[in-house]
Amino acid sequence: MSTPAPTPPVMAGFWRRLGAFMLDGLVLGAIGWVAGLFLSDQFIQMGPWARLLGFCVALPYFGLMNSRVGGGQTLGKRALGIKVVSRDAALLSIPRAFVRFLPLGAVWFLNNAQLPQSVQQSFWSYGPSVVVFGVGLSILYLFLFNRATRQSLHDLLVGSYVVRASVNEPIKASPTWPVHLAVCGVFIVGVSLLPLFTQNLITGPTFSPLFHAYEAVSKPAWVDHVQVTEGQTVMATVSKGQTKTRYLNIVAYTKDADIGNTERARQLARLALAADPEALKLDAVRVSFVYGYDIGIASSWRSYTHVHAPAEWLAP
Repeated sequence: MSTPAPTPPVMAGFWRRLGAFMLDGLVLGAIGWVAGLFLSDQFIQMGPWARLLGFCVALPYFGLMNSRVGGGQTLGKRALGIKVVSRDAALLSIPRAFVRFLPLGAVWFLNNAQLPQSVQQSFWSYGPSVVVFGVGLSILYLFLFNRATRQSLHDLLVGSYVVRASVNEPIKASPTWPVHLAVCGVFIVGVSLLPLFTQNLITGPTFSPLFHAYEAVSKPAWVDHVQVTEGQTVMATVSKGQTKTRYLNIVAYTKDADIGNTERARQLARLALAADPEALKLDAVRVSFVYGYDIGIASSWRSYTHVHAPAEWLAP
């Protein structure tokens, strides 16, 4: 069996590329923060779709800067002395650089995106799962283990290389080891089949009560999207020893700034308890309202948590 060739000295290493990406994230974060000072209300009303706006900012940044327009260097790459080139050491065209960012950008902006419930509960939820986990794992795997060319998935897509800024000669590197591509295929196919398993798990006896509670608290018109989980805290004291508190946790994202509204919190708690009677046996029900925005490159949130025992929530 052939083994991968050693990393040519012209290639940019993992840590240098990661550092450049983090610096670029800070640059985009600063842009998003400034925009939020003036457009926060508009971002909040956009809800989950605000991340699409952030993607529309990041795409031209990486697309233009990594192309011949920016000399193959974003600000982060320029700071760390690396650049993006083709195999013949030429700078990428603008369309090619834009396409290069698409896989990485899709993972970035779909990860932790609070998609509308209509999307989460439909066939379309499969696509984001495959992108975030299948494509995301493939990108990370190639970053770490494709030492022959240091190309990750988005580099292989357009035939680009990330090299030291001083390199001006054609790249001499062996092709990517086929085993690496096979591993990426396993990631993507495996994640594609994962929703079939999770769907059966959700509707099974273990998680179906939580799913019913989730459906119930999603119904009020002022709720944008929700998360429902069960948890447990353990506290140890000298006088009482170890005590456990089991609770139902409801996190409701809303476009309404009235996050301290106790009547709305009571409404959600009662809906959840009616849908999941087993929750009556828990020690507490926590209802947290979250108000703010997330555009992918920057976010701003305010939250308020209401906590009572199930019997207190149900009291007249």
